[in-house]
Amino acid sequence: MEKLTNDQNIKNLKLRKNLRIIIMIGCILTIVLALISLIFDKSAIYPLITFIITTILIKKREKIPIQISKDLETKRIEKALNKDKKGKKK
Repeated sequence: MEKLTNDQNIKNLKLRKNLRIIIMIGCILTIVLALISLIFDKSAIYPLITFIITTILIKKREKIPIQISKDLETKRIEKALNKDKKGKKK
């Protein structure tokens, strides 16, 4: 993996955030269009198209490189472990 500058990393994080929002909207739109096509006996091509577009956007988002600092990764792991410990105590 190539070394990213801080500016490139921030740009990539913002791009990934925007794509995530667009993907969520696309998923909701796919579900709504699928329900409409089932309930009102409409064509199923529109939910299929939105599903394909959403899948392409997901693949594009996964290919965008970002760098996460070791401290942040460690904090996430510790947080997950603490959640597991609290859940097992109950």
